[in-house]
Amino acid sequence: MKNRQRNELLKKRGALNRSLILLKSALISRKLYFFLKRRDFSSIASYSPYNNEVDPNLYLNPKDLYFPKVESPKTYSMSFFKGTLVKSFKGIKEPRIFKTKAFKKDLRVIVVPGVGFDERGYRIGYGAGFYDRFLKGLRAFKIGVSFECCIVGRVENTENDIPVDVVVTEKREIHCRLRR
Repeated sequence: MKNRQRNELLKKRGALNRSLILLKSALISRKLYFFLKRRDFSSIASYSPYNNEVDPNLYLNPKDLYFPKVESPKTYSMSFFKGTLVKSFKGIKEPRIFKTKAFKKDLRVIVVPGVGFDERGYRIGYGAGFYDRFLKGLRAFKIGVSFECCIVGRVENTENDIPVDVVVTEKREIHCRLRR
């Protein structure tokens, strides 16, 4: 079921043209900026967009953000660092020079990518589990970002799937904790 949903959502997202992706990303990034500003969050982890993902960083200062770096593709582990981004694992931009590592206990917010989300905050990723492993036990506020066309009725979830607290789309903020 999850693989079928993933494939359908990747096709939907893949059908969006570049200018529409940029426009929707700008709307989402602006909403995200004001959401974070209202709550005065610091120590923010984000991601570099890949494969037509939402770019959540258009209104955020990249110098203030931590970005993921795959530490071991074999164990599917990653950590977050500040630093200059360069193409790395699977062509995804990661910090090249990682001066400052974000320890889980210090992160206050993490912006989580997804192929799709449901309104309960469960996500469909690419299937490797990097984010679910990192999010397990993380106390930070979790914000998913997604195009509205990638919000589904229900994502099949297991005990290893970690939901986000809020999903921000170009049309709305979905407060997921209230729906679980």
